[in-house]
Amino acid sequence: MARITREGGDGARMKLHQQRTCIGCRTVTGKNELLRWVLKDGAPLRVVSLDLKGSASGRGTWTHGTEKCVRQAVQRKAFARTFRSAVDDSQVVQEFTAYEDQLAARQQSGKHDESGSEI
Repeated sequence: MARITREGGDGARMKLHQQRTCIGCRTVTGKNELLRWVLKDGAPLRVVSLDLKGSASGRGTWTHGTEKCVRQAVQRKAFARTFRSAVDDSQVVQEFTAYEDQLAARQQSGKHDESGSEI
């Protein structure tokens, strides 16, 4: 379940911060500090996949952007528990490693996203 914290006071407009729990380390953190994982249809099991845009439909689950948390989630079978079904999480660590490699390559080349900020 999502947790929402409020920031501000003294009659000031309140800012809402959505929080999620990392399924690897079980730490509650702001949604923007975590990576979202979703299920994609596959045969015979549904496949866990990284949702970089955070806009894929359906139930999602969250991990920190560290290999340690991703590995812990796989070892604990947290993806299957979270999605409440049998899932194929065999490629999760490899997909995360590929994501890290892309991120490092972008930072080295100095590429920016469309808003002009660094990715």
